Amino acid sequence: MQTRAAPGTQTDWNGTHYKTLLTAQETGGKLGAFASNAGPGDGPPRHRHPKSDEVFVILQGRLRFWRAGEISEGVAGGVFYIPAGVEHTFVVVERARWIALLSPGGLESFFPAVAALGLEIPRDLAAIKAIAAQFDMEITGPPLDTVGASPRS
Repeated sequence: MQTRAAPGTQTDWNGTHYKTLLTAQETGGKLGAFASNAGPGDGPPRHRHPKSDEVFVILQGRLRFWRAGEISEGVAGGVFYIPAGVEHTFVVVERARWIALLSPGGLESFFPAVAALGLEIPRDLAAIKAIAAQFDMEITGPPLDTVGASPRS
């Protein structure tokens, strides 16, 4: 099951609003991009993209990133890069908006796919992990804690 999001697709899932900006289909697979916004405490479980590099462009607010054991924070105007295969996660520290670009693309279709099935983290984590694998995402651990500097257990 690999649902494809069209440009302009808007999805609310697991506390975050997503808007598909650019699809892998439009770029011959080379890029995908989506805009997101979320409130404090929201963020994905720790994961990696085996084949895709990921770039975050922070438009507003503050995000705390965990990348391969290192913590850093990004604010409006900041850019954060995650090479393919590197474990990472982030948490929204103060309401934030950002754009994520992945090369090659494809992840932009993950959010509409899991939202359409009504799946939620942590309740449906096993099903979400299986779907994530179809979109070059391997979930490897817990989300990041908003007050600490390490992933939640």
